[in-house]
Amino acid sequence: MNFERVAIIGTDAISASIALGLKAQKQPPQIIGYDADVATANLARSRGIFDLVERRPGQACRGAELVVVAVPIPAIRDTFAAIAPYLQPGCFVTDTAYLKAPVMRWAEELLPASIFFVGGHLIPNPAIAGSSFLRDKDLEAASADLLRKALYCLTAPAGASGQVIDVFSDLATTLHARPFFIDITEHDGLQAGVEGLPAVLAIALLRATVDTPGWQEMRKFASHRFAAATMAADEIEERSAAVFLNRQNVLLRLDALLDELVHLRDLLTQEDGEPFQEMLAATAEGRSRWIEEQEQGMWVRDLAVDTSNVPSAGEQLRRMFFGAKLARQRNREE
Repeated sequence: MNFERVAIIGTDAISASIALGLKAQKQPPQIIGYDADVATANLARSRGIFDLVERRPGQACRGAELVVVAVPIPAIRDTFAAIAPYLQPGCFVTDTAYLKAPVMRWAEELLPASIFFVGGHLIPNPAIAGSSFLRDKDLEAASADLLRKALYCLTAPAGASGQVIDVFSDLATTLHARPFFIDITEHDGLQAGVEGLPAVLAIALLRATVDTPGWQEMRKFASHRFAAATMAADEIEERSAAVFLNRQNVLLRLDALLDELVHLRDLLTQEDGEPFQEMLAATAEGRSRWIEEQEQGMWVRDLAVDTSNVPSAGEQLRRMFFGAKLARQRNREE
């Protein structure tokens, strides 16, 4: 589907790259942008990311056929409420948040039934985007190529039609990303380990060191390693909200972490240091393997495989919601 007017609500490296990817088409849509920080929105316009900038999110959505909400998680609910009266019937709406369950609830609660919402989460391919961290407001990192071979996680509500699924699958393809339909619970469970748990760890590390007895001297020894270990505590408002909204999944990961910490403590109480060294070696090997795979983008590699039996987007969703057996039965009936 070719969109003629697209609204981008919120400006960061991902949303700006979506805009640039759409503008790279032979028949690009008009991109209307909004950001709570007017200077950021104007900067995006000056760099050709937005064609026009509006001062209110609702105004940006007027007449838009596609709306991409790319604001921090704590602001999503209010943003949905603000844009809902301005969404034209039949328009497509998505988001870019790294949590999906609360976003899907808010969309069902606040967005009109006449629009089509599918949750989105774009994960750039490290082999293309690089392994460095993308800062949320870093427009320098934005480009149409940033999303090439990215993993585009899509979470559709139950009952979403095949046509709606195809629209979002086509959107991913237009951006040269890989559409990946995933169950909401599975998505947020995986995110708990790589987003929620690091945030909790950073908070615990800071509480165990900063402003404790001896910190005034200890801080003089704190180097880049300490800064890197506590980096997840940055943007604390969004991270704390995300951890709390996903707390059931984070608690499961935290329980596993506590078990590991107890095991580590037990090893450190032993006179023989070999078991501790063996555990560290195995852990380091696992991390090295992950880094290598990340740099090569191995989870989305182009492989010469037979794709004739790969399910379509609609089939993928049917299997998600009904199970493979029922999906096969439905196919026979069709």
